[in-house]
Amino acid sequence: MPRYYEFEVSLQEAQPRIWRRFLLRTTSTFRHLHAAIQDSFGWQDSHLWEFRLPTYEGTPIAGLPVPPGEDDFGRPMPDARKVKLNSYFTGRVKVEWCEYLYDFGDDWTHDVKLVAVRSLKESFRRRLLDGDLSGPPEDCGGVAGYDRMVHYRMTGEDLLEDDPDGLGTWLGDWQPALDLARLKAAFDR
Repeated sequence: MPRYYEFEVSLQEAQPRIWRRFLLRTTSTFRHLHAAIQDSFGWQDSHLWEFRLPTYEGTPIAGLPVPPGEDDFGRPMPDARKVKLNSYFTGRVKVEWCEYLYDFGDDWTHDVKLVAVRSLKESFRRRLLDGDLSGPPEDCGGVAGYDRMVHYRMTGEDLLEDDPDGLGTWLGDWQPALDLARLKAAFDR
């Protein structure tokens, strides 16, 4: 029977909590986990990212490899395409988690927690189980920018500009409420 990691991923500092829960094969790599987080939060994969230990130093676990000759800021980055999830997550410890940092400017830090390891009769690559609230729009300015976007959608007011219509145009069809059924259909395919 295929085995799956059940992950719960939540965005740090966002209130109310923005989170997703999904299954991913235990044979997957950190690159697959990155793609699952990107797709489940609605990110566009247009910024740097890394998985790191949840410590003050944030030692990298996996991410985008640094091309030869480019500065790695003194932090070697294991290639996420080659680092298997089972090299970090075992399912034998009560609490197993890491951080996922996306967009080193907006600093979207996610807690990635292993909830369980499941054996299922069905075979699939990944499956979205649950979640709440839409992921923030790309390049909105971090948590403070996200709060501004939510305020605009709830009131029609932009607290920072005199042109709320401009913000509405920039946001497009983004809404803070999550259409879980629609997201699940896209994620599971």
